[in-house]
Amino acid sequence: MSVDRILLVSLDNLGDLVFASALVPALRAKYQQARVDVWCKAYTADVARLIPDVEEVISSDPFWDAAPGRGKGARGAFLRAMREVRARQYDVAVLAAAPWRTAAAVAATRIPRRIGLRRRKNRFFLTETLPAENPCRPVLSEMARLLEPLGIRPSPLRYRLDARRLHERRERLARAVPRPYAAFHPFASKENRCVALPVWLELARRMVRRGRSVIWIGAANELNRIRSSPSEPSWYFVDRIGDGSLADAAAALADATLFVGHDSGPLHVAGALGIPAVGVFAPGEPLRTFPQGVGPSRMLSRPSPEGVSVEDIQREIDAL
Repeated sequence: MSVDRILLVSLDNLGDLVFASALVPALRAKYQQARVDVWCKAYTADVARLIPDVEEVISSDPFWDAAPGRGKGARGAFLRAMREVRARQYDVAVLAAAPWRTAAAVAATRIPRRIGLRRRKNRFFLTETLPAENPCRPVLSEMARLLEPLGIRPSPLRYRLDARRLHERRERLARAVPRPYAAFHPFASKENRCVALPVWLELARRMVRRGRSVIWIGAANELNRIRSSPSEPSWYFVDRIGDGSLADAAAALADATLFVGHDSGPLHVAGALGIPAVGVFAPGEPLRTFPQGVGPSRMLSRPSPEGVSVEDIQREIDAL
């Protein structure tokens, strides 16, 4: 069977999509003439368009799963996306994560080969089911196994995004923010994993004293918490210097000299753009989701955010 059209499915959140992007270079190396597209959540589409060698991005929010800051997707919109996928007649679907609902949706599009790691009930909807993910191993080591049914045994995977596609946004942001600057993201999906905000504020003040501006990365409701505290003239907020899109956040990260933040999507976007990054895991899953991109990185891993100090994070920054 010839492979002319490949669909990478990542109907998950931002960090998951960045991890999944590492599969594309190996697919392209094996099938040099094939078209590779991505099916992802709507809010991650801006980043999906930065994956090298991806031609089209189909985006829709699953009606069974909520995206950060958004509700669950609309059933009608998701069904339209399924019809679009079906019309494109893909030969192979590689499911970066394959919970049974995602696997069922892909099966309904009639893609003949559907490859995924075993999850509860998903084997009924996949044509090739590999052993379940080992949660104690790095994400990309486990994800690489998805390529085995296609006869691909790649060298260790690393995720990478193409910042050249952000050229116009980067030029606009360069006129608004003096360089050099560091990007801070003191937020995570769960509040009990976050180091206290005063620690981040003091760290940002120290960064300014060392001659760098600071861009705060996050959603408007998150950034409002920082704006309600005494701020510095050299602090900037990504939702105020751009249009609030994920593309603008990625553009801001692309020109940072440093990223510091919790284990969440922006950490992995920064690493994929080659930006030196410090990831704070408190606790997170440091053995599994540590930065695995092309940029240099350090981790601060603690069982709890309690007691993490400015000095603790500063040491990791200095070690970079």
